[in-house]
Amino acid sequence: MTMNSNALRAGVCIAALSFALVGCATNDDPAKGGFFSGVKNLTDGTYSQRVDERKKTLEDAQDQNTQQQRSLDRANSERDAVAAQRTASETKLATMNKDLAAIRKKLASANSAKAKAKKDVVDLQQQVEELQAKVDTVKQDSFTPDAEKKARLDTLQKEKEALESQVDMALHR
Repeated sequence: MTMNSNALRAGVCIAALSFALVGCATNDDPAKGGFFSGVKNLTDGTYSQRVDERKKTLEDAQDQNTQQQRSLDRANSERDAVAAQRTASETKLATMNKDLAAIRKKLASANSAKAKAKKDVVDLQQQVEELQAKVDTVKQDSFTPDAEKKARLDTLQKEKEALESQVDMALHR
């Protein structure tokens, strides 16, 4: 029985070893593999390849992040430029509105002055007509003595000179 028992032992050992090796099947993923997978992956360069792939993926992601950051910076610059243009335009509009209000005020003042000047002209024309009526009255008066007529003409002369002065002032405003 020694030989048979040795053969039986050898068969059992081979079967156990087979089961052990089957249970230790290799896997490239270090999270899923066991000891034998780790040794195999270290020796055949699978881990180095996985590390290189991960580095490349990281570098690609960093490049993409850099490009997106540049795009964001450009967009922010454009936004700031548009905001500056808008502020400048709003400032110009505010200045223009202020200037237009000042022009309206000047026109209102000119209209007021023009209306007053027009009223003054009407008043002066009325005074001229009144003076003309007085002159015509003196001219047609044949009953008044000459000395009194002369005194009335002197008074009318002074009124005429005062009226001329008022007309000149009204014209030079």
